[in-house]
Amino acid sequence: MPQTTRSLSAQEQQVYDEAIRLQNEQALGATFARKLLTSNLILGTAFLLITSLSGVTLWKVYHPDNHYFATESGRVTPIYPLNKPAWSMEDIAGFGADTIQRAFTMDFVHYRQQMTSVMTRFTNQGYADYYKALTSSNVLKMVRDQRMNLSTTVSPGVVHSQGIINGIYTVRVQYPVSLKLDGQERSLPAANYIIELTIQQTDPREKPLGLEVRQTIMTSSH
Repeated sequence: MPQTTRSLSAQEQQVYDEAIRLQNEQALGATFARKLLTSNLILGTAFLLITSLSGVTLWKVYHPDNHYFATESGRVTPIYPLNKPAWSMEDIAGFGADTIQRAFTMDFVHYRQQMTSVMTRFTNQGYADYYKALTSSNVLKMVRDQRMNLSTTVSPGVVHSQGIINGIYTVRVQYPVSLKLDGQERSLPAANYIIELTIQQTDPREKPLGLEVRQTIMTSSH
């Protein structure tokens, strides 16, 4: 015999509706919880990525590459760590030979300007050594007092040592040099010397050539 469906009383219908509402709220809460968990996972992954990138950036700041570029006055200049070789031996030896050629070529009219013009190629001590070489050899006296002109012939340099001195990459090069004094009334025989330059790297923003002489030693080769 088929069963008849009894209609719910008002109180029972209210209880039923409340149960349905609670069930729906629980379902919505579960969905929200799943979405929140997914969002947290995405945010956590993004945070880890940002932290990793920040760590790499900080490492780059405190451990720079072998060179980077600094723009100054519209010019791009390569900057190198001073404690690592940035120049070939040929470049360094060529800088030294050119420095000697310029520093030991002068005339009795313009010798002051000529000596001043090479100052940027030296450190303070290197220039003091250069001035001492000119005076102790009497070359400067002959140019100034005897009104003579000084010319020089520089032979290829020989690298004797290289290494780090006070945190700066440095190379010691020796050059056979011939100095010749010629005056209006007389000329002197060429004098042969060995000029030893200690050349170090420097900041090209301060000295565009990127190299400078930190020590100058001149001895007679006789």
